Amino acid sequence: MSRFSNLLVESSQAVARVTLNRPEQRNAFDALMVDELRKAFEELGKDPSVRVLVLAGAGPAFCAGADLRWMSPDTPVSEAQARQDAERLIRMYRVIDECPCPIIGRVHGSAFGGGVGLLAVCDIVVSADDAVFALSEVKLGLVPAAIAPFLLRKAGESFLRRYCLTGEVFSASVAKHFNLVHDVVERGGLEKRLDELIEAVLRLAPRASQEAKALFSRILRLPEEDRWTVCAQANTEARLSAEAREGLRAFLEKRAPAWVAERTEHGERIAPDGARRPA
Repeated sequence: MSRFSNLLVESSQAVARVTLNRPEQRNAFDALMVDELRKAFEELGKDPSVRVLVLAGAGPAFCAGADLRWMSPDTPVSEAQARQDAERLIRMYRVIDECPCPIIGRVHGSAFGGGVGLLAVCDIVVSADDAVFALSEVKLGLVPAAIAPFLLRKAGESFLRRYCLTGEVFSASVAKHFNLVHDVVERGGLEKRLDELIEAVLRLAPRASQEAKALFSRILRLPEEDRWTVCAQANTEARLSAEAREGLRAFLEKRAPAWVAERTEHGERIAPDGARRPA
């Protein structure tokens, strides 16, 4: 795994955690962080040992969006440079969005601007109940263009018009209403709920979960009449797979499937065959 300046990346027992680590800037991203986020998700997405990813923020906030010093009017920038920055930002979001592993976003404090965009490319988002959110770009004369496609897909046009065109701060309950957040819990229960979601994902068949995620993305881009053929083929391939044979057999035999590891009170993992392995 590459070394990063503005990220903390940890991996253990099939779970990788990517933490935005510029707490003094409320995890606002500059060009370096954008490149590091893209690279981290590219590398983790190719790692067969990783089955679930967590995206979080260090310090008092999840992410304040783009660092305004990166876009300072006191630093002259050409049209070509501005276009390059925009394409770099969009590529980062697309890499996260297309990462094959399920991604869980963990939100606390605040998520503004591009930080809201990060939530739109997570598969599952859990938020503290006192977290706040805003799309404040237009207040600054900017447009949330890099994140608009992801927000339109996840939260819809009505949401984007309402909160982008006022720039108002909104609550975690509003974010949940518009599907940006799935679970809202008390701040003290955030880590517990995150652990529960991780365990739920780890009980899924690894290949099937990745293929399901890829299928959802693929059929959204297809005309409706073409979706049925693609889904029928995906259903056929999954049913004939080794994972399906194991999963169905385990269900009928009333046992855990081979991909599920049980933890003992001593921190060991017990595989379904009874073998003990270090946690």
